[in-house]
Amino acid sequence: MGTSSAAVVALARSSVVKLGTWGSDGGSAFDITVAPRRLESVTIRWGKVIDWLAFSYRDRHGEVHTAGPWGGNGKGEGTETYVTEVAWSVGPFKLKNVERCITSIKLVTNLGTYGPFGHAVDSTHHSLPVLNNASIVGMFARAGDFLEAIGFYVLPF
Repeated sequence: MGTSSAAVVALARSSVVKLGTWGSDGGSAFDITVAPRRLESVTIRWGKVIDWLAFSYRDRHGEVHTAGPWGGNGKGEGTETYVTEVAWSVGPFKLKNVERCITSIKLVTNLGTYGPFGHAVDSTHHSLPVLNNASIVGMFARAGDFLEAIGFYVLPF
């Protein structure tokens, strides 16, 4: 019960770093199976909280992989570009009696800012900026009816 600490785990045979998760221990674990090299697109579905997310990425050979959607239902929006920062909030979804889930998310890219999506009412805010031309290249999560927790893959340069 509570937010897991930000564990840093290097993936085998890759320079990608895995950071997270932040959120709750609820839902089922979801992760990618091929190390990411570049995030291609992100689709976020939200209502009062983040319902689900999906994304596509390229691996070191240039092949495109898709992940998700991880979570439940809602409306959505997507974008394609390099992600240089992610900001999100963890808090309750009182309407559904959920103690902790991802309540909002915002993506900052080399071209602009997208979001925030969701509502960060009574939430704890987090931010993961990447520096020196690094980028966020993938995500992993815990999800049930909603996005319960989120973590990120970062490619340092």
